[in-house]
Amino acid sequence: MSKPKNHVHVQTTVGDQGSVTLDRLPYLPGQRVDVTISPVDVPPAAKARYPLAGVKVEYQDPYGSVAEGDWEAAR
Repeated sequence: MSKPKNHVHVQTTVGDQGSVTLDRLPYLPGQRVDVTISPVDVPPAAKARYPLAGVKVEYQDPYGSVAEGDWEAAR
């Protein structure tokens, strides 16, 4: 199957709710389109260089003090 002349390629990330949103597509509102979704493999070199890429981060106390007792002024 050949790709249409006005083929658009978009890479994005799946959101928290398992959804994908595409904005500013070059098609008219109401025009029917065919959508195919496939995962993008991360190259092994990128995984080795950035081993925490894609890991979810949670801040337990983002505005709390860090190492407050280490400051000389606090002594």
